[in-house]
Amino acid sequence: MPGETETDGFDFPCGRPDGEGYYIAAGLAEEPYYRRFGAWHTGEDWNGVRGGDSDLGYGVHAVANGVVVASDYFVPSWGNVVLIRHELPNGDQVWSQYAHLLERRAVLGDFVERGELIGSIGKGHNNRYPAHLHFEIRRRDLAPDTWGLSRAQVLNWYVHPTEFIKAHRPGLAVEVTLEEDDEACIRSESRYWHRSSIGHGDGSYWTYTMRGKEDCWAEWRPVLPRTGLYEVMAYIPAANATSVQAGYEITHRRGTQVVTIDQSRYFNQWVSLGRYPFSISPSMSAVVRLSDMTGEPFTRDKASRKQIAFDAIRFGLIEQV
Repeated sequence: MPGETETDGFDFPCGRPDGEGYYIAAGLAEEPYYRRFGAWHTGEDWNGVRGGDSDLGYGVHAVANGVVVASDYFVPSWGNVVLIRHELPNGDQVWSQYAHLLERRAVLGDFVERGELIGSIGKGHNNRYPAHLHFEIRRRDLAPDTWGLSRAQVLNWYVHPTEFIKAHRPGLAVEVTLEEDDEACIRSESRYWHRSSIGHGDGSYWTYTMRGKEDCWAEWRPVLPRTGLYEVMAYIPAANATSVQAGYEITHRRGTQVVTIDQSRYFNQWVSLGRYPFSISPSMSAVVRLSDMTGEPFTRDKASRKQIAFDAIRFGLIEQV
């Protein structure tokens, strides 16, 4: 029943609704985790800020409306797992998974609402881990205990949970999205632009990074409908985005902020650049600027060159002033 079960936004699984009191000890497909454990991490490990087992037994909540498609116990490591299918307003589906639970309060077939208590933080099978929540958001329907995937599979089949949730918070009634080829996106007149069919809205631009001389740059200049606090998001396409030092410069009503993003970590996903106050006054125009001058050199070895992608930018109203 799409009208009754679709999501109305996403909250965080612990410290609801904003994740207060928790930090992420390990993220998606991080190399330090792989070097330590020999596997590409498929989600995020959520821990209480007080450390140790201080969060043992603390509540775990459904991040969005959905249907429980698995609630079971798995060995040799997972322990209690709850897996929920979510239907997005555009008809797409994603799956959220909550693992290493001390207990499960959601059973197969349950319809759960955003924020509903579905279990508590545990230590996995036979208490083999320090207390934490292993949390995933998946792009596809996979077995609850899926593990041992390649990095490409992880990036293709999963999303960075925190970034996904930031891009799908409740109450974003006003959204302005600028594609990279909209009139409100100005690009430099360079012959080194490359066009790709991969990206938001079926396309993006890319170029090679530079160390000391700027050649390709773009500015997204939205016409915002209201003065207020906005979440600014950048879409990172699955190809031609290998820069680890992409510097997004955000000009807002109180100044300018540069946010550096490792584009290579993301795969067709919105990434938050933070929350900023913007005004509808023409004298305080909102601007997001991205340049090929990242400090990463243009090398003779083509295989070693870094690529930077220019794709859509989204402004989501959080609080009206």
